[in-house]
Amino acid sequence: MTSRLLLGSVALITAVGCSGSDGAPNASNSDIAIARSKVARVPATSVPSADFDAAVAANNAFAFDLYTQALAQSADKNLLTSPISAELALTMTYAGAKGTTKSEMASALHFAADASDSIFAGQNALSQALNDRASLANGTALQAYREHHEGVQPEPDDYQLQVVNSVWGEKTYTWETPFLDTLSANYGTGVYQQDFVHEFEPARGTINGWVSTNTRDKINDLLPAGALDEHTRMVLVNAIHLKLPWAKEFRKESTADATFTRGDGSSLETSFMHDSSTYSYVDGPLAQVVSLPLSNGQLSVLIALPHPDVSLAKYEVSLATGAAQLTRPKGSAEVELALPKVAFTSPSVSLATALKAMGMEQAFDPDAADFSGLCAHPPDGRNLYVADVLQKAMIAMQETGVEAAAATAVVVAGKLSIAPTPVPMLVNRPYVIAIVDEPTGAILMLGHIQDPSDAGQP
Repeated sequence: MTSRLLLGSVALITAVGCSGSDGAPNASNSDIAIARSKVARVPATSVPSADFDAAVAANNAFAFDLYTQALAQSADKNLLTSPISAELALTMTYAGAKGTTKSEMASALHFAADASDSIFAGQNALSQALNDRASLANGTALQAYREHHEGVQPEPDDYQLQVVNSVWGEKTYTWETPFLDTLSANYGTGVYQQDFVHEFEPARGTINGWVSTNTRDKINDLLPAGALDEHTRMVLVNAIHLKLPWAKEFRKESTADATFTRGDGSSLETSFMHDSSTYSYVDGPLAQVVSLPLSNGQLSVLIALPHPDVSLAKYEVSLATGAAQLTRPKGSAEVELALPKVAFTSPSVSLATALKAMGMEQAFDPDAADFSGLCAHPPDGRNLYVADVLQKAMIAMQETGVEAAAATAVVVAGKLSIAPTPVPMLVNRPYVIAIVDEPTGAILMLGHIQDPSDAGQP
């Protein structure tokens, strides 16, 4: 840290060095100035459990809505979304919304009407809880290894779960203190200053580099060419990366090729992992559902296989309407499981159409959007609005475990307001004049001017 300028409860910091535990960006050839609140991040233990539960409920309701909308664009090909990544990035944006823009976003994100700041607290506690999962799993595995000296010693690099956020803002803007306080207290970030007006391409590279670093190079080029331009004023980003072993690994020698039939009836030969174990399992009216625990059992991979006479589309409709929930089955069974190995990375996909369909319309309207909570008085007179929301995700399943990553960027642009045609008022004839006390309405002076050259009596 080389310099600091305090502005009320906000500090403008020049950061140097490598990415830290909070996901701070790497500095390249020059320092990165940060507009950051002096408010410390609120520990998860200080967040009421009701706020935590409300955040989880909102995330899950949003997940099904987003998935339903995304299906319209990807029904016949692989589809992977990260609802929690989208929700976190959008909730940071929501912190600067006002009026109808805010109420529409709250509805689309499934926030309670009276959620107020509690939704930020809940998201904060959830993020911190997730960030603890991998270290706890590694600690448990390491203790078991030391006690029994069986297998291979667990390596920390195989136990990762990181949820981080960053916000990148136009350097000529003064970002509102309540917004910066919310970012610091609940998302562990400030606003990293960039020259979007003149150097939007270098800024795009910097943001993409931050995402790559914080997803272990699993999510690259989140912001494709053309995603930013000279109208960009802020980019709000969430990144999540998970890498964990299975609670029970698949035996590599049991992996064998077999036929997989696609939705269109065509088939391919691919590698299937095999295991016979007792799993949480249910054979429901539409699908078989099995839960595959990851190390330490705090996270699991759920596989829902529609019955042969049930199409994938029919089953997914049941998810969208809430007839079935993607939760760990309460029952268990000995399952002879054959599961294809998977390694899939989605393209960078726009969520704008889906979010508009979910009711978040005004936020995308250059003229009507109200993000005055981000910057009440933009120095260039532009109105801030959401230009796009981009997400990219990946997942890989193999015999040893699972790796998944995702990142979401909310791109906020500024539209130069068109000045209304002025109403002519040429005061070239006698007029009434008054001096009024606005708070009370009391008239202090009242008169009229017939001749502006008449100075009256001295």
